[in-house]
Amino acid sequence: MHTGDPARNVVLAHGGFVDGSGWRAVYDLLRADGSHVSIVQNPTLSLDGDVTVARQVLGLQDGPTVLVGHSYGGAVISEAGTHDRVAALVYVAAFAPDKGESVGSLTADPPPGVPVPPILPPKDGYLFLDRADFSPSLAGDLPAARRSGRWPSAPARPSSRCRAATPSTNRDPMPSPT
Repeated sequence: MHTGDPARNVVLAHGGFVDGSGWRAVYDLLRADGSHVSIVQNPTLSLDGDVTVARQVLGLQDGPTVLVGHSYGGAVISEAGTHDRVAALVYVAAFAPDKGESVGSLTADPPPGVPVPPILPPKDGYLFLDRADFSPSLAGDLPAARRSGRWPSAPARPSSRCRAATPSTNRDPMPSPT
């Protein structure tokens, strides 16, 4: 991880079942503030593949970079965060798996009241979301007008079941506050 000069670069990694366009408003705000912003377009077929793409985008940065992940993107940045250009990791409503944990293990027994993604049983090795529960579960905090019409009722592409089960290799558990 890079230390030293302040970061003017920001790399945004999206979650599963969506694409980088969900970062549009954040991209616009950061650019208006003078940041150089790049968005990782995860293929979402494997955690390793998504980390590789994030590392490629990091390699294109010209200095210290803040790496941001949303939802499943948190698992991606946890792994890609060892890149030498990374100055900081930011988790936005994201998974932050400790070493040996996976997104699957983190969603297996959620705390009470935490929404569970409406993931259907795997089909041909891929995961899909239940159309009826997609918006309330993954976009429930958005105004209804933003959830309908502009947002699909279900993702346009599947995600691999393999990436949810891949354990993190880079983050050690955070120390407990004393």
